[in-house]
Amino acid sequence: MTVNEFMLHADRTVDAVVFDLDGTLVDTAPDIASAVNRLLATHGIAPQTVGFVEKFIGEGSYGLIDKLYKGLGLALDQDRVNADVDTYLSIYKQHPVEKATVYADALDAIPALHAAGVKLGVCTNKAQQLAQAVLAHFGIESYFSAVVGGDMLTQRKPHPRHLLMTLEQMDAAPEHTLYIGDTRIDAACARDAQVRCLIVNWGTGPDVPVPDDARLDSFADLVTRCAALNASRLPGA
Repeated sequence: MTVNEFMLHADRTVDAVVFDLDGTLVDTAPDIASAVNRLLATHGIAPQTVGFVEKFIGEGSYGLIDKLYKGLGLALDQDRVNADVDTYLSIYKQHPVEKATVYADALDAIPALHAAGVKLGVCTNKAQQLAQAVLAHFGIESYFSAVVGGDMLTQRKPHPRHLLMTLEQMDAAPEHTLYIGDTRIDAACARDAQVRCLIVNWGTGPDVPVPDDARLDSFADLVTRCAALNASRLPGA
């Protein structure tokens, strides 16, 4: 994504903000790694670090397990990989938010954006049920007018249809939306959907090559940016 693509609609007001979930709003990597390690134990493989597992998060459960196995040098047939994805999901669904934490000041920023009249949504490759469970656990699910998991459509991120479907459910226009993510997948999805994108400066975000003004240092910064862009709506502005 070029500088110009990141700055697409740069001066437009912000009616909606859509977030990725894992690695953006919530640090779910510890719980995901725990489930992965329980799966790996069935192969007699030693536990992997959270940092190692985190590198493969972002493409849904199948992408996680498939790329993890390749990263470990495991050569398993397709049927076994598919079966292991099901096993992983079964394990993870039992303990989706035991160690997960919300990033930084998200719990303050989300109500603030909502109170300012900004529509909020989540576009994640995580399964719908798991995404809703994570949001509900932290008491923020009610702030989001749309949550679209990766199993809700056949074309998920990085395909732009995933983000555009989320916007349709929110009744939000791409040119008046900000998308917040932490991976190249998020950046590509936003680019192809013609939506402004900010990449967070935590989790795997620092590994994504973006211009400095397309980085987000905190959720407080997001609230400030939205307020500045929307200042033109104020009487006398």
